[in-house]
Order: sequence, then structure tokens, then C-alpha cells
Amino acid sequence: MSGGSVFGIYVGAVLAIGVIVVALGVSLVMYQRRFLALHRDYAKKLILAHEEERAYVAREVHDDALQRVALLQHDVEQWAATDNGAASERETTRSRALRGELEDLGVMLRRVAHRLHPAIIEQGGLIPALAQLAEDNERMSGLNVETRLPPFSPERLIDRERSLILFRIAQEALRNVAKHANATRAEVAVEVANRQLTLTVSDNGRGFDPGGSRGARGLGLISMGERARLADGNFSLFSKPGGGTTIRVTVPLRD
Repeated sequence: MSGGSVFGIYVGAVLAIGVIVVALGVSLVMYQRRFLALHRDYAKKLILAHEEERAYVAREVHDDALQRVALLQHDVEQWAATDNGAASERETTRSRALRGELEDLGVMLRRVAHRLHPAIIEQGGLIPALAQLAEDNERMSGLNVETRLPPFSPERLIDRERSLILFRIAQEALRNVAKHANATRAEVAVEVANRQLTLTVSDNGRGFDPGGSRGARGLGLISMGERARLADGNFSLFSKPGGGTTIRVTVPLRD
């Protein structure tokens, strides 16, 4: 066999191996893309199902539990109004305390229903919902929550799904601040520029090392990052021990 024939066979073998390698590489890339698309679709459906379940529980709390509390309040008030002075001082005190407990229970159930499903997003949009969220957290946790929100509502620029995702991220971030940060002040800010909406939640708490075990394993942080990706957005976290924490999410606006 001549040298030219051997060289031709060698070149052909190299080309064949190259084609096989390229084909395998393309197949691997296509598989990875398909896997990521399936994972994204599954995560999106899981979060939507979670939101539907939250909405169902919120409706049950609002339409059933709150109505029962209202009926009990009415019955107690009717009983207190018709005792004609026959009740002892102890019974009067107990009925007054019972009315106070029922009133507190009604307020608590309304807060639970609001946290489960923020109907204000459908009624007023993202900006009023974030303002209400800051106010509720300030009242319940004693944390000073400031807001820096645009004077207009960007509802024509962002769909309801992204609005709900951003609300949930802010909700989880403020929950983490109240539970872990040992902070005295937090801020919720929204900026609209360059065809993007940016949500920032920051605090003056003790901070942490994002590369440490807490930063790597925090379920809340993982959930926020996953939600941001489902909104086609970017999630970033800045923190250091003693320097507070800042969470930033940027999502694209509608054309």
C-alpha cells in the first residue's frame, strides 16, 4: 500500500472521529438545553401551583374563618347588651376580654390571608403591594422599613406574574431580615430604567459571608434566586459580616 493511500486513510479516520466528536458535542448541548428547559418549566409550574394553593387557603380564611369570627363577635356583643346588669363583674370582665380576643383573632386572620395571597396586587399593582408589605412588616416585627418607590405604577410595563414573583422575593427578604439579620432598619426600593425594573431590599444588620454554609444552603436565598430566574431576571446578593445585606433583582420590562 502506497504512502498516499495510508495518509488518505489516516485523514479520513481523523475526519470521521472529528465528525463523531462534534456530533456528540452538539447532542450534549441540545440535551442540556432540553433538560434546563424542562427543569425551568417544572419549577414554574410548581411555583404557580404553590401560588394557587396559597390563594385557595387565603380565600378559605377570608370567606369562612373570618365570617365565623364575625358571627362570634356579634353573638358576644348581643349577649353583653342584653344581660340587663344581671351579669356579675367577673362575667362582664370575661366577656370584654373575649371580645378583645376575637377582635385580635380577626386582625391576625386578615394578615394571614393577605400574606398568603396579596389581593392588592390585582387591585392596585406591585407598588402599592410593596408599600403595604413594608408597613405590615414594620408593624409586626418592630423593624423600621423604609420605602423608595416610584410615584407611578409600572403595571403596563410588567405582567402580573412577574409582579407576584417580585412581591414574593421582597416578602422572603424582609422575613429573613426580621428573623436572622438582627437589624434595626431595612429599605425596599424599586427603580425603573433602561427597560428594566430593579427591586432592592437592604438592611443594616449583622450580615454574613455569602460563601459560607449559611449563604450556600439558605433555602430562602435559593427560592429567591429560582423565582428571579423564572421571571427571566438576574438575582444578586451582597453581604459581609457586620456590613448588612443587600438583595437585588432585575427583570426585563415589556416591549
